[in-house]
Amino acid sequence: MRLHKYIVWIILVCLVSLTGYITVAAQVEPSVNFGDFRVINALLGLGDVDVYLDGTRIAYGLSPESATPYFRLIAGQHHLAVRQAGMVPDTPPITDLLFTLAGNQSLSGIVYQTQFATAEYSPPVAQSGSVLWLDDDRSPIQLGKTRLTAVHLALGTPQQISIAYPSRASLLHELPLEQRTGSIDIDAGERTLVVVDADSPDLDLLARSGTFSFYSSTLYTLIIVPYVNPISAGDDVVGQLSGEPYIFAVSAPIDPPDDGIRLRIIHAAHDTAVVDVYIDERLVAQRVFYSRFTEYLGVESYSHTISLRRFGASPSSPPLAQANFIVSDENRNQVNWTLLLLNTGDDNIAALEVIQPELGLVGQQIRGNTFINTPGGQMVMVLLPDDISQTQRQFSRIRLIHALDGLPSVSLFSLAEPLLDPPPGTTATPSPVPETPTAQPIQTELLTNPALFGTEASSQDILAGLYPQIAIQVPGSGNSLEVMNNVQLVNGLVYTYVVVGSTTGNPPLQVLTFSEFGTGISREREYTGIIVGSVVNVRSRPSDNSSILTTLNRDMIVEILGRNQNADWVRIRFADPVTGSLRLGWLFGTLLDVQRLGLNINILSLPVTQ
Repeated sequence: MRLHKYIVWIILVCLVSLTGYITVAAQVEPSVNFGDFRVINALLGLGDVDVYLDGTRIAYGLSPESATPYFRLIAGQHHLAVRQAGMVPDTPPITDLLFTLAGNQSLSGIVYQTQFATAEYSPPVAQSGSVLWLDDDRSPIQLGKTRLTAVHLALGTPQQISIAYPSRASLLHELPLEQRTGSIDIDAGERTLVVVDADSPDLDLLARSGTFSFYSSTLYTLIIVPYVNPISAGDDVVGQLSGEPYIFAVSAPIDPPDDGIRLRIIHAAHDTAVVDVYIDERLVAQRVFYSRFTEYLGVESYSHTISLRRFGASPSSPPLAQANFIVSDENRNQVNWTLLLLNTGDDNIAALEVIQPELGLVGQQIRGNTFINTPGGQMVMVLLPDDISQTQRQFSRIRLIHALDGLPSVSLFSLAEPLLDPPPGTTATPSPVPETPTAQPIQTELLTNPALFGTEASSQDILAGLYPQIAIQVPGSGNSLEVMNNVQLVNGLVYTYVVVGSTTGNPPLQVLTFSEFGTGISREREYTGIIVGSVVNVRSRPSDNSSILTTLNRDMIVEILGRNQNADWVRIRFADPVTGSLRLGWLFGTLLDVQRLGLNINILSLPVTQ
């Protein structure tokens, strides 16, 4: 096999501060008035569920062994109800109860089954479940460490169990049935675990977990439940209890240190080998395959070294790739970041050069850095800021990150009219949606502007509700690369779709989906422009024949709102040099440098506007 070189690119980010900017901290209500709340579905015998909070559905079809995002709620008393997926809101719930959320608390409600069928009696699904509440310790921990906690909910098995290594060396000892337990911090990495009877002299084996890969700066909740075959959808009676325990893990991000950042790593380089990821030479993620990703990792300070090594290689071995990233002083209110590992190839490098020409991704200039020969393809690292601030009321936000090898740009489209969330107290029923999309949709609505390779489309808030079909398309083609059916967007959640794969079909296109509850006031992330002409004319329309509104001088900073369809004119907002009032107008694109987060960008990456 021919040896290739890895190409490493990391964006060094800074932010040009804007006049009148107000820091996020000054706009956010005191956190003591709020807490975080999520639901974990441990109902293996009952299947997918819908979750209702204070009468509003916040999760649709939540599958077993998964959790909702944390929702930011006002501290106080709330009502939780859990029903089988797809049931109308007045269906008797699997469980429902009042709970109290304290300020600054992170609370998980684990919904599990407590009633099972016997030879004599088959209980109904209604009220067959219960909830165990956990106070999640999401306080910051040392880089390279992960936090584990566990709960024993396996009715029909020993009253006390332990989670141990195959050698029977205990990791989490003597977990009592249906009780809360503490947590421990251990080194990140892979672990093979077993469940044993804590009261037996020989620690009798009850179940094997297989191998978990625990990433750094992440809270893992290990949940032990009885293994039960799920009932069919719509069945109104529960199945029989199994005496065999089953263990699974649910992860959650841990808070960053004070003034720290959160970094999510996504492996989208399909030609690249399985890697171990190090930050500042501490292992943070072991055995990261293509299409795998981490939670947001809490990282202190703003300057770090990312190193990638082949899975299982010694920490002292030369890295496959290494790069530094720095978050500048001006940009430290930007907390959330995504680090993409991407394939390069000539087409992809050309696409990256279009939007970031000043980075010099050409010929020997980039290859003059330090690289290690390795089997596989070439790779590039790209650091992107994530806007997961709060949405407008009754809105969701959708973001699109383009990591699909071989395409210049992609967008998200809605192929049918969405069924919006109904007013409180009413129920909406979706119309049936065909499994295969029609060749020519009746209606197509652009949901995100085009995202160029290695970038995100500008965030957009859209009304929450059920979208029968959302398609990924090459702008202007009309052909769908992928169609997602019955996409339910929940009020307040920020959805990030990361499109990975290759246009050759090897590997096939895949959509990685993340959802977070939007919190905090959105920081200003507008595009800015610096006038480079001596004296430039601002016009009323994107045309040399339109009227001149005023003139602006060299080095004046303006706000960029978008571009015209041909990308030769730019829409700007500026302070009138005579009156000082804000005005709108158009400038010819060559008369200014366009920047985002302090970096010059190509006009093509701007949203199209009128």
